[in-house]
Amino acid sequence: MRRLIPTLVIASFCITGSVASAQFDAVADGAKKAGTAAKDVGKATVETTKDAAKATEKGAKKVAGKTKNAVQTKYVCADGTTDQATVKDNACRDHGGVKTKTKQ
Repeated sequence: MRRLIPTLVIASFCITGSVASAQFDAVADGAKKAGTAAKDVGKATVETTKDAAKATEKGAKKVAGKTKNAVQTKYVCADGTTDQATVKDNACRDHGGVKTKTKQ
């Protein structure tokens, strides 16, 4: 009987320890999978953000080019120089105003 009790105690520790170890391994594997999934989501978010930034940049350049062409109007001033302005009233302010065309 003296040998039986210590043997049972040691056996119970071995069995319980292996179950706890198996549970810990399962938790560790789950954490690794969750970490990998989070990493993949992070990479996808970065790529999506880069694509959105490229699209925004492309759209901004396209609009800027068209806007630049739309506002660049060349006017002939009263003193013979030329000026570019968005509005006729702002053109040739320092040159005597915009030269008027005479009607024939």
